[in-house]
Amino acid sequence: MTGFFSSFGQKLHKKDLLQIEKQVYQSALKNYDIDVAKNAVYHIIELEGEQSQFMDTLAYIYYNQQQYLSCLKVTDKILKNEEKLPILELKAVSLENLNVPKEAIEVYEKIYQQKKEPYIAYKLAQLQQRIKRSAEAFETLKSAEGLKFPEKATITFPGIKKGEVQNVPFKAAFYNLMALTSYDLHDYDSAIKYFEEALKIYPDFLVAKQNKQAIELMKKKLESPDQPEKK
Repeated sequence: MTGFFSSFGQKLHKKDLLQIEKQVYQSALKNYDIDVAKNAVYHIIELEGEQSQFMDTLAYIYYNQQQYLSCLKVTDKILKNEEKLPILELKAVSLENLNVPKEAIEVYEKIYQQKKEPYIAYKLAQLQQRIKRSAEAFETLKSAEGLKFPEKATITFPGIKKGEVQNVPFKAAFYNLMALTSYDLHDYDSAIKYFEEALKIYPDFLVAKQNKQAIELMKKKLESPDQPEKK
């Protein structure tokens, strides 16, 4: 009988501890004390095991604190047990910010298979272009061109003066990237066409204007090489 009561007491004690830690977590969130909330989450996971739903919470805490290596470690543990799309997205962004583009591309490709959205294609294509896989980047963007674009989403680009920024409509940024990948592939006519598409959407798009002018000038020089002087 002693063993039964000892076991029962331990279970009750564990249940009480779990309830207390969850209360601490909720109170810490109300007081915007993320460090205390994170400690409570660790205690909850210790009591519940790594199957705990609070593993997801821990991943989001690290992500929001921009602690990408810690976020990556937690997402890997979660994904060993279950593939969850939101956790895959956290892993992809963490890898991107840790500057490991090849690994980030692999994860973004998995996400894009499940979530056909222009923004996922854009992120994937950016990474592909960064490591000189511009043909893949262009095909990725082309596959998303006909999808529905978010109306109010913007991407930040440099402005006219140092330190200034432009919040460019996402679709204009998308066409700007299509233009850049076309340029990488030496398809200058297509590059100019996509820059024009970007500028139709956002005429003040400084980066697109400058890139278009540079390519037009280069194309003109290629088509009209300097003639040797006559003696």
